[in-house]
Amino acid sequence: MYLFKRNGIYYVSYFDETQNREKRISTKQSKKTEAIKFVSELKERLLSRPKNDYILLSAFHNKYLQYVKDNLSVTYARNVDLAFRQLIEFAGDIPLESLDYLKLDKFTTESFKRTKEGARTTYIALKSALNKAISWNYITINHLTKIKLSKIPKNNPVFIKENEFNELIKLEPDNLLKDIYRFAFYTGLRLSEIIYLKWNEIDLTEGIIRVRNTADFTTKSKKERIIPINETVKEVLIKRFPKIISLGKDNYLFAKNGVRLNGDYITKKFKKCIKASTLNKQLHFHNLRHSFASNMAVKGVSIFIIRELLGHSDVKTTQIYSHLRPEDLRTAVNVLNN
Repeated sequence: MYLFKRNGIYYVSYFDETQNREKRISTKQSKKTEAIKFVSELKERLLSRPKNDYILLSAFHNKYLQYVKDNLSVTYARNVDLAFRQLIEFAGDIPLESLDYLKLDKFTTESFKRTKEGARTTYIALKSALNKAISWNYITINHLTKIKLSKIPKNNPVFIKENEFNELIKLEPDNLLKDIYRFAFYTGLRLSEIIYLKWNEIDLTEGIIRVRNTADFTTKSKKERIIPINETVKEVLIKRFPKIISLGKDNYLFAKNGVRLNGDYITKKFKKCIKASTLNKQLHFHNLRHSFASNMAVKGVSIFIIRELLGHSDVKTTQIYSHLRPEDLRTAVNVLNN
């Protein structure tokens, strides 16, 4: 650390360990005695500052992404990867310690302008990542905790009725894809759960599907659950069973030549059917899961049962379907008759 003078003002040059670079700052003093006093105070501040490990944003991205892949779901890992790529594109490959409030606030604002739902997903992923960075001793403050996103109006989920679904799948020429659509519509499983499902997780005798955590797949909630098989799903399974049984019980349920299908391929094919149909063009594959829950709610199934079948950690997530149970509202109002 040393002083130098420029245009009548003293500056101090020193090596910042947190940013791993040389820094120069003004003492705003023209007298050397006052500049020396500034240097003394700066040294005290630097010594009292918590010592964090130095790491670039890109390096932390790679380390945290590997942690997520090892411990959390594939979908969440994809969200984390995209969030960091967007952040690095915006801020540059800066030291993690340099990711201050102003940078994060501007990044969040710009993200929200582009896509509200996408910004929320990015915000959640980065907030968790920076919390982990604190425990890993890379930073001392998570500035994202001080940034609040604007609320997004919640719309009721759009769903497909059974008669609409039967017309929709007539537009799909591929029988394997038809079976996948039926399976999603009548089980409520997420696409990731469907494409990783294996025959050894299906028990036709007991009539159940076991959604399990395995070496290559983790459920979103990290909890395992059981889905009963109805007649339509049973027909799909029986139809496919003879073609697969000779390959072994540990094979994927929906595969081509023994190879697991790609999720993006399925969603694009489903979207093509939606565009060719008379249904809402905003519908996508995940709406089959919404349809499973919505159709049950319309028929009076308890929100708590639907929650168990969907594998939601919190019943609040399932309550988006409660508006489809008008009989509950009638029951509540009729209490006043007594």
